[in-house]
Formats: sequence, structure tokens, C-alpha cells
Amino acid sequence: MVFGEVTVKAGEDILQTIEAFVIEKQWKSVVVTNAIGSVKDLLLATPVRNELPLKIMTTPCYGAAEILAFTGEIMSKDRMDPQLKAVYPNRESPLFVHIHAACARPGGQVMGGGLWGGKAFRELRVFLLELKGEETLAG
Repeated sequence: MVFGEVTVKAGEDILQTIEAFVIEKQWKSVVVTNAIGSVKDLLLATPVRNELPLKIMTTPCYGAAEILAFTGEIMSKDRMDPQLKAVYPNRESPLFVHIHAACARPGGQVMGGGLWGGKAFRELRVFLLELKGEETLAG
């Protein structure tokens, strides 16, 4: 495995910054192990019913918050679960970035879900592992 670390600077888009890092490295299969730092204005997704096909809703998390957990996977779109293709917005990227996050807000309120958007507040350090044995994006 190859370790990677990307820093999302204040005001930068979290998902775009992570995606650009993975594309630059030409990694095709990545595990997001965690992150540390602060975020703002997250958009979090959760299921709205206990049955398939999956149907989700998004909930905004306004203002600044501290990351408590941050984990997921990044892969080429051709490898993603077909059920998730119907749920996640169609983007031009060759990658599927699938991250779950939990954050602490003022007063100790905790929110979490699938990360659909947000920015770094002060700074967010994201830790990644490339899965070896997988083809790279160039491969």
C-alpha cells in the first residue's frame, strides 16, 4: 500500500481537492482512512427508508464544525456499485468519491452521513491509502 496525505486549505472544496489529489497520483482504488481538522457548510446524505432501492435525502450542516470521523473509498466509476450510480449525482469525473463523515457542532451536537459537499474551515488533513494490485488511472 502507498500512503498519501492531502491538505484541504481554508475555503477549498473538500471533495474536489481530494479528487484532484487522487487523479494527480493516478490512483484507481483508494481507502480514505480518516481526516483531522475543521470544516464548514457540509452537505450530508442519509437514507430515508429501510428498503431498496436506496433513496436518500441531504441535510445541510451550516457553519463551522470539527471532524470526528472521516472514512470511505475512491474508485474508478466503472467499479462502483450499480445501485449507487442511481443515487449519486452524475459528475464528469472518472472517479466515484464515497466518503462518510461525522462532525461536532457548537454545543456538542453531532451530525453525520455521506459527504456530498463542504469546505475546509481552517484546514482539513485527509489520510489515504492506495490499494496496490489495482490498476492506476493511467493503467
